[in-house]
Amino acid sequence: MTYKTKGNRRVLVTKKLISEALLKLLETKSIEKVTITELCETAHVNRSTFYHHYTSQYDVLTEIEDEKVEDIRAMLDKVDPKRSFTIREQVEAVCEYLKENKSAFLLFMNSKYILKDFSEKLFDITLNKDLATEHAPKELSDEQKKLWENFYQGGLYYLTYSWLSGNFSASPSDVTDLICELIPIMKR
Repeated sequence: MTYKTKGNRRVLVTKKLISEALLKLLETKSIEKVTITELCETAHVNRSTFYHHYTSQYDVLTEIEDEKVEDIRAMLDKVDPKRSFTIREQVEAVCEYLKENKSAFLLFMNSKYILKDFSEKLFDITLNKDLATEHAPKELSDEQKKLWENFYQGGLYYLTYSWLSGNFSASPSDVTDLICELIPIMKR
């Protein structure tokens, strides 16, 4: 956000209406086909109000994604600092949150317009890049280590997408167990 919204209830309500309207429209069409006019009509806000807060529907989507990622971070930050929070517990907490917010995350993941850093943000929350690189075979070059990191990131993202979009009965705990089996560094 380019200006302060904390404490301004009207701004927060307006942004929520616009966000909810976009999510509703994304259930039936791709982001590229959503017009500002129909977004404003669905949200019951004026175009000038929309443009006061955003420049495009992509800005709204970016803000929604950032909020979801921030919600995950905040959830993980609430963990008792006196207790050791393992990587497995972090992954399971994220899987729980993804399942609870399945429809929103599937809208992001199914969109032809996927923000390039969305999967990276999710990856950073659950599995620090440095941790993945740290466990890469020592003989790899820096470039190969980057590919190693991308492999983990892409694999986790697609596994999560497949789980959320499929008719799998696996629980978040089951998915976490699978991730830990597939990625040995997560057994810590």
